[in-house]
Amino acid sequence: MAHPGEQRMRQAWMRLGLCLLGALCACGPGLSQPPPLPPENPDTEVPQPHIPPVMLPPISVGEVAVVDAIFAELSVQVLGSGFSSRCVAYLDNQALQTRFVSGTELRVTIPRMLRAQPTPSLLEVRIPPSTPGFPGGARSPFARVIDPTPILFALHPRTLESEPSEPVRVIVSGENLVNGSEVVFRGGRYPLVLTTPFEGTVELPPAALGATPEQTLLHVELRGRPDLTTAALPLTVSSPTPTLIGVWPPSLNAVDLHQGKAGPAKTDALLVRGAHLRANTVVKWNGRPLVTTRQADGKHLRAELPLEARQEATTISLTLESPSAQGPMTSASHPLPVRTAPVLYSLSPPWVRVRSTNTSLELRGEGFGERGQQTVLWNGTPLGPESFSERTDAGVWTLQVPDALLTQPGVISLQVKRTFDGAESTPLFVQVVEESPAPFASSLEPSVLAVGDAPGELHIEGDSFTAQSVVLVDGEARPTRVLSASKLSTDLIPWDVERAGVRTVTVRTPAPGGGTSLPLLLAVHVQRPMPSIEAIQGPEGGETFPVREAPVRIKLLGQGFSPVSVVRWDGQALPTQWRCASTPCMAGAGERSLLEADIPAELARTRGAVRVTVFTPGPGGGESRARSLVLTSGLEPTLSLQPGNLDVGASSATRDGVVRFTLANTGESALSSLFVNGVERPILGGNTFLLSPAERNTEGILEVHGYVAGRKSAPVYLYIHAARIPRLLALSPGVLSQGAAWTRNAQQDFQLQGQDFFWAPESERASRATVGLGPYSLPLRQSPPSSDGRFSAYLLTVDGPGVRDVTVSRIAEGGGVSPAALLNVVSERPAPLLTKLEPMTATVGAPLLKLRVHGKRFHPSSLLHWKGLKMSLEPVAGAHDADVFEVDLPASAVAEPGVVEVTIETPPPGGGTSLPIRVVVE
Repeated sequence: MAHPGEQRMRQAWMRLGLCLLGALCACGPGLSQPPPLPPENPDTEVPQPHIPPVMLPPISVGEVAVVDAIFAELSVQVLGSGFSSRCVAYLDNQALQTRFVSGTELRVTIPRMLRAQPTPSLLEVRIPPSTPGFPGGARSPFARVIDPTPILFALHPRTLESEPSEPVRVIVSGENLVNGSEVVFRGGRYPLVLTTPFEGTVELPPAALGATPEQTLLHVELRGRPDLTTAALPLTVSSPTPTLIGVWPPSLNAVDLHQGKAGPAKTDALLVRGAHLRANTVVKWNGRPLVTTRQADGKHLRAELPLEARQEATTISLTLESPSAQGPMTSASHPLPVRTAPVLYSLSPPWVRVRSTNTSLELRGEGFGERGQQTVLWNGTPLGPESFSERTDAGVWTLQVPDALLTQPGVISLQVKRTFDGAESTPLFVQVVEESPAPFASSLEPSVLAVGDAPGELHIEGDSFTAQSVVLVDGEARPTRVLSASKLSTDLIPWDVERAGVRTVTVRTPAPGGGTSLPLLLAVHVQRPMPSIEAIQGPEGGETFPVREAPVRIKLLGQGFSPVSVVRWDGQALPTQWRCASTPCMAGAGERSLLEADIPAELARTRGAVRVTVFTPGPGGGESRARSLVLTSGLEPTLSLQPGNLDVGASSATRDGVVRFTLANTGESALSSLFVNGVERPILGGNTFLLSPAERNTEGILEVHGYVAGRKSAPVYLYIHAARIPRLLALSPGVLSQGAAWTRNAQQDFQLQGQDFFWAPESERASRATVGLGPYSLPLRQSPPSSDGRFSAYLLTVDGPGVRDVTVSRIAEGGGVSPAALLNVVSERPAPLLTKLEPMTATVGAPLLKLRVHGKRFHPSSLLHWKGLKMSLEPVAGAHDADVFEVDLPASAVAEPGVVEVTIETPPPGGGTSLPIRVVVE
């Protein structure tokens, strides 16, 4: 029989041999390992020999790319063999976030702070010690990681105008762009502001944009270890000739000819739209320079009118002139008529439905005469003076149309006639139509529900809804309330939320005209949300109340409650009723919901702190974080805290951790001492105390109590919250036509509504919430959040039709991912709705016409039709109305006088042609 020491040695060598044999499978689980041999005497402690780590096969670094421009994180592809989920990558002895892809590939994330060391960055793959088959662990040879080279693809715009009056923003597109990069241009360095690794913006100052006959180059540089530089792209700076595109008002009235009878002038300046404007561009009136001010948008000039502007009927020649080193650069002449008759600029709306009631039109113009000295001609018939009144806005009049004039469809001419001389304005046209506009539904609220949620109101937002519009859920017509032309509501029924799935919601308006909107999708998830308690209200309103011998009803306010949720009192379920906390009562858990629970007398008579939770049964759901309800004798002092809830990292809003307390139920005015979690805390002026940095930065519950004249107060609790699971309630738009985005790179601006997307404002932590749409994940924009909890994010649209999940993630903060809302991308396009044109009169013989187009549901494929011309629409950036576009019509469009019917046409699939608006060329 072998000596015990020899046998133990033999067993150790057997283990080492098995470990070496395990190296053949590297990180993989492919080789089955026998169990270790037990010692001969189990009660004898056997010293374990040091077992060195096994050397794994070599690894190599594949694709390296920047995945987060703000935090400069890298995604690295690690290639090798025998990988498994037990493998962990290390960089310079620091563990990395490692994702197992396959037996030959790992993906790791490297924070930028680990790449700032002066030594080479060496990557290895390890298996931790005590892993089955690898008692001493394992590690691969080192592979070197090299930062990815930034790449510059494109600049927009590629040509800039020289000597601008303010900095010019240039969009830079590329790959592997990171925060801290600089744009190098003409010897200057300018910060590159990035939102993604693929696109950023740089502002070039006027000093960098002087005129030069040579093309200059621009590149991006990141200083570091080593410096990384992109290839350069050309950026042209030129001094073009200014172009006069349009004038507002499009004509003037010679009010001075009538010694004040025509009314005062409604404008003292011209607003001139132009291109290639510079800081020193001036407007000239028959060759005479006017006092000119450049407007903030850089596209308009304000020119003060001279005294002779209203003295006679004539046509003025307007030009733009910019000085340059080569001499003055002058635009083509633009005619501006000055008329003796009243001038009618525009009317809105340009069409009304037949048999409409209480219809009013807005007319803009000047030279109408003093109040009471004008009338409106409706197809040549004068309307009574009581129907026409001037608003406080200069030059804006309101026409109240008698219902009797709207009983038949047709095209109506409107003119303003002065009574003192009989002069009539050029007619503008309004159409009385039988057709209803096609409805358009853009979003649902809520758009995310869970099985078992309460039915209630569902709101549909969009436009062009009428009294005859009906909401359909899965094709079934539902009773519909028309809240406005842009909002409808209907009630969901229990059947809608009893099963998981997708409900289709549309709006239908009957013929003539009308139609059915593009479908919105209501997601009903099988997974219920995790409940969260925000506050408990006892019978006296607070979270502290005296014991009593009778049953007590308490209220819990929070998020994620549903009719199946139950209130628990120290783990014991209480009779619970779900209540709606909003008016009207929305379907689902709502932005805030309410539970009422009845406490039996045998529980209500016991003093002490009670642990209260809300439990929602699965799937999903779970038990909320606990909150304490304190029952007192009614004699001891009580405290309340402000604030009572804080996010981890709270700082600014609480003045670096200052918490205020209020003392009640005692004749004393102050505490003699105060304790937080049993440790005495100094009391500051104004009944306040300080939280320590550790308390402010650690999730948990702090118990606070004090002493008043030797009497101990009832405890009160301060809750420090970590990141929560975000709740996504609504998505807008919820339906999108394929290719509908107007912005560069097909970006679409979305509005998201929900809770727990970010740290509270008082937190000093940077929020890293992201929005996921299919393969894309981009930062959620927090600033500025709206009062109704809506936030926005730019998301890349997708090429093909289909349903995409949209989620909000706080995984980077430990908060999880929201249930998904559904974005419906369809191939069909909505019918366009044309609502207004400016101007509605144009001067014959003008070199071109800038037409401002107002409407809804335009698609990038939509075209404006003007006689035989088909023109693309250009969105107006920064317009007060988001649905404003412009079209530049050539001189041929206004070469002859007449009336032009202007429409917008969107080609199939779907689409259609808008109702026309008539423009007069004279």
